[in-house]
Amino acid sequence: MIKKSLGFWNNYWGSSIFPYLLVIALLYLLIFKHKKKTTRYVLAYVFLMLFLFFFPYTAKIIQKCIGENVYWRVLWLVPSTSVIALALTEFIRGRKSFLQPVLLVLFAGMIAWGGKEFYTEGYYHKVNNYQQVPDVVAGICELAKQDADGKKFLLVADEYVSSYIRVYDPSVYLPFGRRGSGGAVGARRQLYFEINAPAFNYANIAKYAEWVKCNYLVVKIPNEQQKEELEACHYQELGVVGEYSVYRLGNSVEEYRSPLLGES
Repeated sequence: MIKKSLGFWNNYWGSSIFPYLLVIALLYLLIFKHKKKTTRYVLAYVFLMLFLFFFPYTAKIIQKCIGENVYWRVLWLVPSTSVIALALTEFIRGRKSFLQPVLLVLFAGMIAWGGKEFYTEGYYHKVNNYQQVPDVVAGICELAKQDADGKKFLLVADEYVSSYIRVYDPSVYLPFGRRGSGGAVGARRQLYFEINAPAFNYANIAKYAEWVKCNYLVVKIPNEQQKEELEACHYQELGVVGEYSVYRLGNSVEEYRSPLLGES
């Protein structure tokens, strides 16, 4: 468990200098500012969080509660930014007045140099909708809504698309929630696994989507054989949005009505 925790710690920080700044800040506060009551509270909290993160038994319990793959999120509870800022502020405050502006600029530059400019890291993309979801999701929703012409409909897509759909438009019905939650059993559960499989089996996706009576099916663009498999289950292609094809079940949205839609 200690080895796992160390692995999460290293992956969380990557090549950043901030874990070193955090250690230096803690040592400075512990050695030179431990007499201050507020500093003792900060140190006690940080060391408690680090103990819970690295101690094998608490780490095992927490991993069972939140999942091993996301255990690194416990490090969000360590206020590293605040602790570093506190230590630097205390250090600058204790220097002569003519040195304080110089140290402020120096430390600010060090922190800026040690971080990454996230706008150039591929984490953010400019989109053209007020909900700030990927444009491909907005396009899929608008295509289905236009075809449905005001009628309720059930739409199924992979985890990437479906996780944004209800953000863009809460009126769109989905057969399951994130990670297959929301009472997805039987055919709905199997449909979730099929549409999120590493490699699409279009025949199975179409089969289970038809059983659930999903009015619209969103899949990665199929080849000719896969199109025939979708059409065999009465799905007709409406259009293409980005890397996805949007299919409608039957000749109109009213031809198949799922019980999940309730009264239309």
